[in-house]
Amino acid sequence: MGSSQSNTSALIGRTSTWVEFRDDWFAQGASRYAYRGTFHGDPHFEGKPCVVKVYKEEWYDRLSEYAWVADDRAYRKAHEMAQLFNARMPSTKPIEFVKPEFTRVSTRAAFNLLGFIPFERKVKGKLAGTSDSVSNIIPANATLAVEPYLEGKYVKFNSNSGYSERADIATPAAFSHLTYHESNGQALVCDLQGVRSSSGYKFTDPAVNSSGTQLGFYGPTDLGKFGIVKFFKNHRCNDMCRRLRKPRITNVSLSASDMSNLDRIVTSMPSQSATSYTYWLSAASGVPNADVNRVHNNLNLEPIYAQPFQATD
Repeated sequence: MGSSQSNTSALIGRTSTWVEFRDDWFAQGASRYAYRGTFHGDPHFEGKPCVVKVYKEEWYDRLSEYAWVADDRAYRKAHEMAQLFNARMPSTKPIEFVKPEFTRVSTRAAFNLLGFIPFERKVKGKLAGTSDSVSNIIPANATLAVEPYLEGKYVKFNSNSGYSERADIATPAAFSHLTYHESNGQALVCDLQGVRSSSGYKFTDPAVNSSGTQLGFYGPTDLGKFGIVKFFKNHRCNDMCRRLRKPRITNVSLSASDMSNLDRIVTSMPSQSATSYTYWLSAASGVPNADVNRVHNNLNLEPIYAQPFQATD
């Protein structure tokens, strides 16, 4: 009497590869739902697991550009910095960022009554414990980011707001520090999460805190100069951080009000494993959004060399 229809993607790039993914998401962030999926089409990838991230429709209008563009920019910066780190620290475990491939939804889960009258199944809603129609959760022609599934124990090594999971593992924290140094203070790659194995680290979904004038240049997880200040407020250098520069506030001309607002914003940023988002800065600190942007734009951070580092471990 009817037939089942799956959630599928269009072809990925110019390949024969496409993916099928489940009805219900298993995790979500500010701009995406994450689904478990499977590769199809290419014999080399057929049947292998993947993660499919569906961009939320409301973010198409909220941002000045599509969210995936900023995500791709963040991946490219993280990949560039990983290559620099691996070349500079050849004796440590190498770092790799999983490359997202972008495509669009082809079909969405439904039950076809009599083969031509579509009847949508209910799927997991926007909040846990709720349900909704497929068309409200997976917009027609929505953008997808597809990544291979990472095998192994998944760990959040640090966040984009100063949290660090393991003081006894030096590489992730040192990598974040090095990205600030190597970019001459322009970017700090953080929110490092993924799998650590005997062969190295594989990370996904990096955040980049940038020091340019556009707060959120690398997407909704770019906490800008506030994220950089917060990271170094909590960061404890290890042996791998030798001869790496740190930020110093150099414009003493900032008003007392701006300095007070800077302190309020940085203090209000949670040092926790969960990812923080740029649009939370005003609500969390109580500083009006216009003042948040003004302080960010006026703040000068100069990368400088600290006093000689004395190893403690």
